Amino acid sequence: MTSLAALFDWLAAGKAAQRARVGGSQAGSRLRALPKEEIHLYVKVVDNSRVVRIVDKRDWVQTIGATCTALTVTVLAIALLLPGGYNLLMSRRVEMLKAQREARINTLRELRSEEAALLNPAQLQIWGGDKFVTPTAASVIFAPPPGGAVASLKAQR
Repeated sequence: MTSLAALFDWLAAGKAAQRARVGGSQAGSRLRALPKEEIHLYVKVVDNSRVVRIVDKRDWVQTIGATCTALTVTVLAIALLLPGGYNLLMSRRVEMLKAQREARINTLRELRSEEAALLNPAQLQIWGGDKFVTPTAASVIFAPPPGGAVASLKAQR
């Protein structure tokens, strides 16, 4: 039974077709009559041209009432579920924004620590190498305050 044709042969459908091709009689492949097998049909022609449809107003009102009720219930259900769904979406959005904020704060902290490590005086010595010389106290020149200075060291003596 490796194919559909083999299945049909097994069910004897192929044998009848083979007998018909070979030239066997079709009377041998017909089934015998079963009791009460005859079906008699009687077809009566009905003329509905003079039939008038009666409109039932109560049925029309009930149909409109049921439709309006279903529509009202649907709108109310949507109106009741809409705020909860909106709150659910917005709470998810707020949590996502909080997570983004925490990630950016952590990135800022990392960048600040890298900046502090780069601006460390020991790091300046490494960058400057032999060219950078720490100035002595005698070589520092303090600029005198301008003429209209608000505070002066000379006034306190």
